[in-house]
Amino acid sequence: MGGTSDTSAARIDELVSELRTLRDARGVSYRELAARITERRIAAGANPAAARVAHTTISDAFRLGRRRLNAGLVAEIVEALGEDATAVSSWQARVAQAVATDPVHSPAPVTETPPPPAVGRTPGRVIAVIVAGVLLNSTGKFVNPLLGDVFFFDMAGTALVAILAGPWAAASVGVLFIAVELLKGQLVDAVFSVTMVSAGLVWGFGASRFRLAASLPRFLGLSAVVAAVTSTIAVPITVFYLGGSTDRGLDGLRDVVSGMSGVNPEVAIGIVNITISLVDKVIVGALAYAVATLVRQTLRPARRLDA
Repeated sequence: MGGTSDTSAARIDELVSELRTLRDARGVSYRELAARITERRIAAGANPAAARVAHTTISDAFRLGRRRLNAGLVAEIVEALGEDATAVSSWQARVAQAVATDPVHSPAPVTETPPPPAVGRTPGRVIAVIVAGVLLNSTGKFVNPLLGDVFFFDMAGTALVAILAGPWAAASVGVLFIAVELLKGQLVDAVFSVTMVSAGLVWGFGASRFRLAASLPRFLGLSAVVAAVTSTIAVPITVFYLGGSTDRGLDGLRDVVSGMSGVNPEVAIGIVNITISLVDKVIVGALAYAVATLVRQTLRPARRLDA
């Protein structure tokens, strides 16, 4: 029996060592891991108070010399470190097998079912989300002219991809738009599509690194930051590349602001752009957050079947 116990401890130490290596490669702190796991649990529908996990609980899972190891928690840690669904399932099975070989120190019965982890970012799902994001952005570009061509409504897909798949997938939506506009010979639209790339990065890193998609108010605040960043890029393009004219409803607003305030047209362009962009990004951010919540709720049962 002692030999079996020693074998179990050795296997657990081996797994913990691998887990340490994975965390070191990702460069994620224990506090950040705890925050990511908490966010994923809340997104999966858990009560915020019950979903919280202490960073000390996470750090303890990386301690060598353990006799017990929570397979479910390890699965959540691995997923928070960016591993796909297949790897997460493999880790959970290996930990459960290692612990099961020790009859003396087998884990106590689980009295509380932990919330399921968030939907895994498999390559197929990421590609599907990116395609959906491109289509959603295209829909916005089509609808906007019907509403006076004042707002943009062309980044709801970018925000959605940022929440569900991270910054680089979100930025790729903008890259695809640039490529499509260039193929169509629409150089001006291609130049402005650069703002989609920057928006994807800001939304994506804000959501994944700073947990600003954990609640709607936080994500709307992040969307306001996106508005400022995109305006910083769009205004110089409008002033220097287009000579101050966009051939859109924004030109009329520019003239109104310039006439009422007495500021020069370039300043009026900046005022109009940041104001419209702020309203626009908050609206599309709210839409994207609602769709992302619906997608996660829809896919959560399928993720449970994979566990």
